[in-house]
Amino acid sequence: MIEPGKYDITIYQGATFELNLQLLDGNNSPVVMSGYTVAGKLFDRFGVTQLATFTQSWTAIESGMFKMSIPPNTTATLSGAAQYDFLVTEPSGTKYYLLQGAAAIEEGLTGRA
Repeated sequence: MIEPGKYDITIYQGATFELNLQLLDGNNSPVVMSGYTVAGKLFDRFGVTQLATFTQSWTAIESGMFKMSIPPNTTATLSGAAQYDFLVTEPSGTKYYLLQGAAAIEEGLTGRA
């Protein structure tokens, strides 16, 4: 079983959230991610109410590099404390959690309506 990494994030209200990641194997070499998918969700701090879905995009699939993001119209609706995780699905159908952590939601000053 693969244990997910832990990484806490901060999301600013009304701003685009982006997290760039790279998947490496046990030898610290990049994983070619052809046929892989990565899904991510943001929930309230109790893990009950889904607040947002991350959008995944490839930045360099042959080097295992991708980006997880949430658009500003969605971050504008967030507040308080939250938690998230990212689930990887390999081409074989094997699934594992890659990363998880707390998500602090910070108010922005300029983006306030």
